[in-house]
Order: sequence, then C-alpha cells, then structure tokens
Amino acid sequence: MFCEEDDEKEKQSSFLSLFMKVDRHFMTKCFGQMQELGIYPGQIPVLGLVAKKDGLSQRELAKILHIKPPTVNVSIQRLEKAGFLYKKPDEKDQRVTRIYMTEKGKEIKAKALERIHKNEAVMMEGFSEAEQCLLRRFLEQILVNIEKIQPEEAIEKLQPEDMTERKEQKRD
Repeated sequence: MFCEEDDEKEKQSSFLSLFMKVDRHFMTKCFGQMQELGIYPGQIPVLGLVAKKDGLSQRELAKILHIKPPTVNVSIQRLEKAGFLYKKPDEKDQRVTRIYMTEKGKEIKAKALERIHKNEAVMMEGFSEAEQCLLRRFLEQILVNIEKIQPEEAIEKLQPEDMTERKEQKRD
C-alpha cells in the first residue's frame, strides 16, 4: 500500500502545501494592513518599481514584473484613481504612456514597506541569522530550479491526464 514512491510524492506535496500556506497566511495578514492604506498587496510591486524608476511604460512594468499588461493596467488605474500614480504621454512617442509616482504615492509606498518589513521581522522571529541566511539560500535555489521547468512540462506535471486529453482534443 505505501511505498517509497508514495512517500516521495507526499514529501513533494507537503513542500508545496507549506509554501502555499505560508504565502496565503502572510498575504492575508498583510491584506488588511494594506487596505487601511488604500492599496492592495498586489499593487505593492507596481508602486515599488515606479518608485525606483519613474517613467516606465505599462508594457515595461508588465515585462519586469512578469505579469500580463492588462493586469498591470488594472493596478495602474486603481493606483491612479487613489492619487498614488499619474500617467503622462511619452515626449518622443505619443503612443506610449509613462507612469510616474505622486508625492502621495511615495508616502504610501514608504508606509506599506515599513509594515511589510515589520511583518517579515515577526515572521522570522525564532530564527537565528544563520538560519535566516540558510532559508534565503534554499529559497533562492528553489527559484533557480523552478526556472528550469519548461511551461509545458509545468502544466503536464500539475495535470498530466487533463492536459493530454486537451492536447488530443485540439488536434482533432
């Protein structure tokens, strides 16, 4: 009934489960704090990137953040409506719109980062500096390993039966 293969599958799913639990719990805790500031956690990367490099286009933001342009567009619209960002046509190419941070946006970004850093500090309580360094090293290696997975392989590994059926249906 139980074999080494089953144990290995359980270990792999337990890592995935733990990653998902940590992410979900952390984001849930941060979500309320960010709402108090008038932003959603998913908007933090957009704010942070625009703060570092004012004047990026929506396409550039999407590429750097590895998210789809329509997703970036929604975040930008909400952040603009809240008064944190503003858009301005590119001086050389009027087809391109550049995104800039307002003073209000800079203040909110600073407050959000302060809260996130405090939350991270709480999350890492009980870990020595060496343990934190090791954890960071392990997570960085996991990211490197994930980059090796080809998109089609990733989908097949998640749902091998479903994807095979879908591929066959597309061929017909």
